[in-house]
Amino acid sequence: MKRMLAATLLATVLATLVPVVAATLPACLATRAADPVAGRHCLQQEAEAGEPAAMFLLAHMLAEGEGGTRDEAAARGWLERAAALDYPEALQELALNEPDPQRADALMRAAAHALAHRAHAADRH
Repeated sequence: MKRMLAATLLATVLATLVPVVAATLPACLATRAADPVAGRHCLQQEAEAGEPAAMFLLAHMLAEGEGGTRDEAAARGWLERAAALDYPEALQELALNEPDPQRADALMRAAAHALAHRAHAADRH
């Protein structure tokens, strides 16, 4: 029950904060809450279609082994792909796990910049 509420809340937040989120992403989150295997498959499809929010969520599922086997290398790959698309949460996570302080700083600055663009885009809608 808590997982379903969390997924619903996350879907609502994503829908309001990120105006360009794929229309099927909230459905993937609801599916994930009820059936992690099906949710992971749904997020995989969205990630492969280029949706950075799905890439980020899929990375976490892969890292934790939620809905299937744990795959740290694939998780890192999806996180990096989301970051390459300027997804702020992915940039921030990479920054927090970066051992090189200069690289970590650059990633955190990129995350702040991407977040500012997201906020600006939300203000325009």
